[in-house]
Amino acid sequence: MKEFNAENTGNKVLINCAPTKDVFRLKQVIFNEIIKHPLGLKIQEGGKDILDKDVDLTGIIEFIKNTLLSLDGSDEFNDAIFECLKYCTYKSTFKIDRDLFDNKTIPEAREDYYEIIFACVEENLRPFMKSLVSLWKTHIQTGKIAQFLGLQ
Repeated sequence: MKEFNAENTGNKVLINCAPTKDVFRLKQVIFNEIIKHPLGLKIQEGGKDILDKDVDLTGIIEFIKNTLLSLDGSDEFNDAIFECLKYCTYKSTFKIDRDLFDNKTIPEAREDYYEIIFACVEENLRPFMKSLVSLWKTHIQTGKIAQFLGLQ
């Protein structure tokens, strides 16, 4: 559970964890959008191995921009995120659904849209990603990343 006051309006937002099946659907949709966009890393000269080389970050910035725009325009993502948001509230009384952003009594809700979306993704995916990141770090630190990725 994550409770916060939205940055733009100060309105109270409560993000609850959705059921696992809904979170897995959200994760699947996000991963499917991510793999559509090449990372485009450009490794520059120097260093003794790939982890020591300088990286041109413009490819990462392009990747993030393209992925976010792709997600925002995806009906599948929007369906999955609103399935997770139906367990959440806005201003303590309003259920967060598509109708919230058309509610004439709280037109300011639209100002909080993206902050709510990002908070929902973070709150629901973080517990699952935490172990993946730990596993990834361990394999990088032990030098077994190629084996972990099935490259050896």
